[in-house]
Amino acid sequence: MFWGKRLIPRKISDRSYKISVGNFKLYELMRFNIRRKKALKITSLMIAPEKAVERPADPRNEHIYYVVDGVGKIEFPDSEEKSFYIEPYSLIYIPYAIKHRIVNEGLSLLHLLDIVLVEF
Repeated sequence: MFWGKRLIPRKISDRSYKISVGNFKLYELMRFNIRRKKALKITSLMIAPEKAVERPADPRNEHIYYVVDGVGKIEFPDSEEKSFYIEPYSLIYIPYAIKHRIVNEGLSLLHLLDIVLVEF
């Protein structure tokens, strides 16, 4: 069987770091060069009870959120779909250029995985 150059497994360089910013902690793993001018960014967000994280409308990023633990809601101030509730095992897709806000409405940390395809 013939395997072309593009199908050969290869190591992709990555960067991993931890940042604590105000109301949430961020653990981030960035993988570059998945495709030309694109990167896959996987972020673990932990939002404190009764706190929120604002995400601006970015025409280069599309998000998939997976809720690991906790309850809350995602609000869309500029959209017809104003908000919906999230709980463990919820999977949420946010298309390009959609402003949104993630709110922890529970008594414990809201833990989400944010999987982003970044174009740069």
